[in-house]
Amino acid sequence: MVEHYTKTLPYELELTSRVIHEATKCYFEQCNFPITPEEFIVLDCLYLKPDIIQIDLAKMILKGRAHTGRFLKSLEEKKLIERKPVRQATRTVTRNIITPEGLKLYKKMCAEMDKYIQETNSQLNVQINDVIKLLQIIRQNCTEKFNIKFD
Repeated sequence: MVEHYTKTLPYELELTSRVIHEATKCYFEQCNFPITPEEFIVLDCLYLKPDIIQIDLAKMILKGRAHTGRFLKSLEEKKLIERKPVRQATRTVTRNIITPEGLKLYKKMCAEMDKYIQETNSQLNVQINDVIKLLQIIRQNCTEKFNIKFD
């Protein structure tokens, strides 16, 4: 029996997530990256899935469509992506395309992030892929059990 919520795995995960989020913001500031961690995540998703539409991108990053739209607009204003309407079957959707400047920045940031992540991972005595799989299972179970959607 757990006597205190603050001694449970969900609470520890929540605390760790908050600390990692803040540490990532600090790292981006130290590196003088011209975009936020959230914008980098969007750029990363666009790189991995170039034909993804905004609603699917929002689901992928667990953000509402409005937040996702703001990230896309900011990246467009910084000339890192272009947003072009294209006809897809019977409807028009906006395609988000990484510009050459965006791709250059993305690759530069990936190289820096890889160093940071490797350094952090090397300090842990666990199999990182096993931890990631476990976290994905926890996230999926919570999402299904409580029908969680990010709109």
